Amino acid sequence: MANHSNPHSDELFTRVVDSDAQWGPLLFLRPALHEHFAFTRTLALALLVGGAFGLAGSIVLGLLARAAQHPAPPVYVFPLVLTSVYFSVCQLSIVPAWNRRALRLSKHGVGATSRSAR
Repeated sequence: MANHSNPHSDELFTRVVDSDAQWGPLLFLRPALHEHFAFTRTLALALLVGGAFGLAGSIVLGLLARAAQHPAPPVYVFPLVLTSVYFSVCQLSIVPAWNRRALRLSKHGVGATSRSAR
């Protein structure tokens, strides 16, 4: 991962993900501000969100295919695609911005009790 950053885009991404409302029931997966946003955490988020919305999408696609008298795609295709897209977008946008901020905060000795958005 390159360490080049655009402070404006980093601020935009981190402002959005700092909001508790944006995390909804997945708030427990958000790391502390000074913590690294790990690969496993990103994968867990992608699996939960991509799997849930993908399954709903597969049901809708199946119903539409049935109404159009076409064979429905396999149920696992849409969740797999959404999970892959969500993981990729998160890894390319939010994770680098979060990790640059976490590195900056950890260098300044910010502790685990410092959560500006909570």
